[in-house]
Amino acid sequence: MGPAQFSERKFHHMLVVAAILGIGVGVVATGFRIVWLAVKEFLWASLSATYWRVPVSIAAGILIGAILYSTFYPGALSALVQQFHTEGRVELEENIPIIPVGLIGLVAGQNAGPEGVMSIVGGSFGTYTAELFSLENSTKLLTLAGMGAGFGTILGAPIGGALLWLELPHERGLEYYEAIIPTLIASFAGYLTEVTLGGMHLFPTWQTASITPLMPVDLGWALLVGLVCIPFGLVYTRSFSVIGRLFRQASVAVYIRTTIAGAIIGVLGWLVPLSYFYGGAKMNELIQNGAALGVDGLLLTLGAIMIAAGATIHGNWIGGLIIPHMFMGAVVGLVAALVVPGLPPVLAMLSGMAAFNSVVTGTPLSSALIAIALTDGASITPVFLASLVAFAASPAVPFIEEVAPRSESSNIIPFDEDR
Repeated sequence: MGPAQFSERKFHHMLVVAAILGIGVGVVATGFRIVWLAVKEFLWASLSATYWRVPVSIAAGILIGAILYSTFYPGALSALVQQFHTEGRVELEENIPIIPVGLIGLVAGQNAGPEGVMSIVGGSFGTYTAELFSLENSTKLLTLAGMGAGFGTILGAPIGGALLWLELPHERGLEYYEAIIPTLIASFAGYLTEVTLGGMHLFPTWQTASITPLMPVDLGWALLVGLVCIPFGLVYTRSFSVIGRLFRQASVAVYIRTTIAGAIIGVLGWLVPLSYFYGGAKMNELIQNGAALGVDGLLLTLGAIMIAAGATIHGNWIGGLIIPHMFMGAVVGLVAALVVPGLPPVLAMLSGMAAFNSVVTGTPLSSALIAIALTDGASITPVFLASLVAFAASPAVPFIEEVAPRSESSNIIPFDEDR
């Protein structure tokens, strides 16, 4: 594509298309969430004892393996990032295994959230929308906008979700500046659609009412928590890599891999209850009762969650890790608050949410924005400070090795060049 000026008419045309894309993503996200929560509530209402988690997760692993064996495995987040860089598109066919596998895993306690599923759904919708409106030169940008819309819509964080998919695939942050406004519009369109169809109660909000007005000392506490999250984030990154290597070395059929993952998830969920499920619904429990576990109990929980997350993804279950990362960061923050006298627990947990994910994924802006959105705007400045400090001070140990700079000229044209 040669360099050219955007025409204002065609740019606004693209924004309208992005809004249509977001509405489509919002409809699917609403239906997905309603079905997922209804099935989860129906199943676990009668299986409240934690030992049921073992057979349920193993059965889910067998079922997931059967689906992937009869269709195909589309890959984890790293594969999606690589696919974006090399092809710039996501095919609709990828939703065939993605949606049922993601739904089963969320019901059966996987340590990965719905954002991974809806990112792929949204990306495929973006690719399809570009073809539907004969905007082939816009395919990559609309695919990116769809990914951001899927993430922001399903989590109820339209700003942070949109920016995450603009930060995550790249080595130097927001490189597709042309996609910022279309992605935000698509994300808000999807979010408003889900709010309209399902109501605000569909979105998780973590209760942080005990936050007090910002004091100068809070900035120092946030800086401290950001630094504390760095070694924990590096340990997690290394352990995630080791788990992946063990699964690859086993070189077993996909249905055996998914069943092993189910067994690991179930046993850990039985022995360490807070390691089960992906973190959205259990965050309030951690905020309210987590201190009762003590430092040892919290560190045990953190280790179990790290292993469960690695088993979920490398065991070919499908989901996103942003919310699990934030739950890990909240645990680290609470541990710090129990160890350091005077450190406010809720402030430490909020700062830890953003800082931990910032260390692991290299997304300081979206990490802070997502944490702020999911806590209803609590402690904006300390959360941003912790996220930025953790990102700037952490060594470059890529969690996603497929991140890369954009390959196109910065003058990429999102529409056909004929005027």
